[in-house]
Amino acid sequence: MRIAGKRELLGRGLSWSGASFLLSNLPPRDMLLVLAYHRIGNPAEDQFDPAVFSATADEFDRHVGTLKRRASLVTLEEAVSFIDGSAREKTRRCRVLMTFDDGYLDNYQTVYPILSSHGAQGVFFLVTGMVGSCEVPWWDRTAYLVKTARRRKFVLRYPAELAVDIDRDGVAASTQAILWSYKNPANSDPDRFLRELAEAADSEALPQPARRFLNWDEAREMSRGGMAIGSHTHSHHVLSQLELDRQRDELSKSRAILKEQLGLEPAALAYPVGHTSSFSRQTQEIAAELGYRAAFSHYGGTNLPGKTTPFDVRRSKVGTQSESLFRVQTAVCRATGKFWP
Repeated sequence: MRIAGKRELLGRGLSWSGASFLLSNLPPRDMLLVLAYHRIGNPAEDQFDPAVFSATADEFDRHVGTLKRRASLVTLEEAVSFIDGSAREKTRRCRVLMTFDDGYLDNYQTVYPILSSHGAQGVFFLVTGMVGSCEVPWWDRTAYLVKTARRRKFVLRYPAELAVDIDRDGVAASTQAILWSYKNPANSDPDRFLRELAEAADSEALPQPARRFLNWDEAREMSRGGMAIGSHTHSHHVLSQLELDRQRDELSKSRAILKEQLGLEPAALAYPVGHTSSFSRQTQEIAAELGYRAAFSHYGGTNLPGKTTPFDVRRSKVGTQSESLFRVQTAVCRATGKFWP
């Protein structure tokens, strides 16, 4: 049985047994859980990567309700103050920060109204080079190339050899394997990777979609409405694939554009991809030098007082679990400090 299936069964058992209810009534662990969302909506209505969708609108609305009941939703400022130890408020509680990567249009059309209706803040990490655009970024492009592949079995040679068999492994698993290869730090030429994938798979040409990312007017409205805006770099390159001067340019250019467009000094950065291999100690030092107060990774885990590095704040992904498992994870986290199972 797949690991995800085992987690769902365990979560269902904890829910049915009443264990999650009991856990939600225990004294809370003093901690910060940062949840990482991407798109909110129906993946069946999109022709690109369904794995980028974290929840439907109704599911997300219920997520916010669950978190309000079982934990303390906090703002970016409250989260950063907790991390760096400057918070004056010392109440023991399970803090939850909700974050959203990439700046898709549904973040404005769907997420912003739901958060506002609950009186909650979200942190939206924008790719400044994509704001207001119709761009199909590399993860969506990869998914489309696999979906439309006329050659179902092929081998990719760059940056490392990868045998792909779509009929055997399925579209979703094949896409994820190819995306892992793309994220390899040795992939110093992303355009070459995508070009060779299209040729090897004999895929259809990309369509010209309508606008896919929120624009600056919408970002300004969200900021005025109480949402926090952060940087997700300028072009969403995997930073570990870049020389240090290009990493600095990605972080500084994004920061300057956010200040120019929104009139604010962005306090936080989210590393593209955010795995341990996607950024380095030097990347963290550059972020600190440029004036960011915190930077968020994306490889799971929670953040305990005095034990969290401000430039490697851990986030846990939302999107692979059912609603019942999400409720169980929230209850377990509140009591133990771990977003489990």
